[in-house]
Amino acid sequence: MNPGTATLIKEFSVAEFGGDRAELADIDGDGELELLILQSPGQLKSRLHADRPDVDDADRSLHCLTAVSLEGEVLWQEGRPYRRDVPFTSHGPKSMVAEDIDGDGHCEVAMIRGNALVILTGRQRRFVELPSDNFDLLYTAQLLRSARQRHLICKVNDRAYPPWSYSNPTMVFRYDLNVWQEPFAVRGAGHSMVPLDVNGDGRDELLIGYSLLDADLSEVWGLDLGYGFDYVSNHADHIGVSDLNLDGEIEVRYSGSKDFVVTDLEGNIVWRVRGKHSQRSAEGPWGPDGETRIIMCEKNQALWGLDQNGEVLWHRTDINGYAGSPVQWRSGIGRTEWALFEPQLRPITPAPYDSDPAWSRDLWPSFIDGDGQLVDVFPWKDEYAQPRRRIRAERSYDCGVRYRTLAHDIDGDGLDEVLIFDRYRVCIFKSPDAADP
Repeated sequence: MNPGTATLIKEFSVAEFGGDRAELADIDGDGELELLILQSPGQLKSRLHADRPDVDDADRSLHCLTAVSLEGEVLWQEGRPYRRDVPFTSHGPKSMVAEDIDGDGHCEVAMIRGNALVILTGRQRRFVELPSDNFDLLYTAQLLRSARQRHLICKVNDRAYPPWSYSNPTMVFRYDLNVWQEPFAVRGAGHSMVPLDVNGDGRDELLIGYSLLDADLSEVWGLDLGYGFDYVSNHADHIGVSDLNLDGEIEVRYSGSKDFVVTDLEGNIVWRVRGKHSQRSAEGPWGPDGETRIIMCEKNQALWGLDQNGEVLWHRTDINGYAGSPVQWRSGIGRTEWALFEPQLRPITPAPYDSDPAWSRDLWPSFIDGDGQLVDVFPWKDEYAQPRRRIRAERSYDCGVRYRTLAHDIDGDGLDEVLIFDRYRVCIFKSPDAADP
């Protein structure tokens, strides 16, 4: 089944406060989703980046979180939006979550702001200092069986914690911001984590780096990736979990800065594909008859199509970017799920340089199918082109030259809507199968 052409539902400007990170959540308890948009330098706050020419004090001090309705109405704002003509530099991590953290039935917003972990509850603000200025990832997990409260898990990009030092350490806080676990290192910690109740006891285990930790944060197993394997350079950039072969058992996908590795939940390697810089993967029923296909994305190099057993189906070096999770897009029989694809420019040297608005059309998101073919789904308007800007980073996306996506069933009809946003506007599209309101 062809995905068809999406219908634009609405679009609105966010030019006064637009950023590279956004989340959907019902933040005011009215039963409707709102959009949280974050302007933040992310891990570029670190002392490790103090001498980089593409970041300055205005970038390092930036913080602005804005809540808007899906009609574009600003509800509230935390911090001050960025005002300079030159784009701010931001290496955007997952530094914000919006969910019921304290178990009271209402949504809270937690975020990392410099060297602080902050929770917003309505108009109240609580925070605790972190032992570093470069904590760049934030997750929640259910670590207590009988409690409704969730724990907050932060990870830092700090080489001061050997022997597994890249994107270490990990630190865990209670919902009330009291420390649950002081900083500790995990092998190959990288930039991803998956909370998952592996043993069915009502508490989450944690897939961090190349280890599985139990709910008490003790290591259950760590992957043995071979003699001399460098767990620092080849850290886990992305971890995905799914039932690849539809046998009722979950497999774990590791995009590991080099190779792409699939394991079972006991830590046994199922198969491995040699790579140059595996950065992210997506999995879904994208074969001709709905069979599993994996899209493995190498950082600034290529995309690979794999079957459930790791056999290479295709390899494309002419496109660059990341495939996302399946989007429920069509109803009926046949192919109903598709993967979003966010194109990305390869690094450009030397920096600084001027961006070209003509790049914009090639950076506009699309779907990608199980055969590696891009499908133009979302109608383009010339006004969506991003303006010419002075780019201070080799990776232009660190200065916002890209479009990001969110997929969610906003109206509850069983089909996902897709939000495409940049630092200037938000566009919301619906499936051609979606009923009119």
